[in-house]
Amino acid sequence: MPRFFFHMRCKGRGVSCDEAGLDYPDVKTAWSAVVQAAQDLKRVFAARGRDPRDYAIEVTNETGEVTFRLPFSENLRPMLPHSHATCKIVGSHLGWLIYCDDEFVGGFAQRSSAELLVWQMVETRCAEHKASQILMEDEVSCEKRLCRCFKEAPPATLLS
Repeated sequence: MPRFFFHMRCKGRGVSCDEAGLDYPDVKTAWSAVVQAAQDLKRVFAARGRDPRDYAIEVTNETGEVTFRLPFSENLRPMLPHSHATCKIVGSHLGWLIYCDDEFVGGFAQRSSAELLVWQMVETRCAEHKASQILMEDEVSCEKRLCRCFKEAPPATLLS
């Protein structure tokens, strides 16, 4: 079973490294665990008088390669004014990078793995009725997809 390491990155303060790591069957399961942990950690930051938007959880695999990154600013988005999220998957045969609102989230060797993670993020937002758009760019084309929140909203509906 793959081992993932959960590092805490703070703007201007560096990184607190996870030396032990945790085993998860796949990236999707590790992503779900990080999203849940981020919800719990918001209260810890508040109790210590720190702004959680200055932090991100950076997850690496056993070789030290960044698998994905969850900025608390993304996790706190429901509290912030924002009409929708824009997720980008940019890549080529060399690899695929994921950005959410122009902030780096992670990278994958295969496009299908990158798409799977992005759709997991989008589904999490859709469950909260928050809209997302997805842009996929490669050497040849750029394609745009809208989540079901965009598709289901009646005309003139304000999307959160």
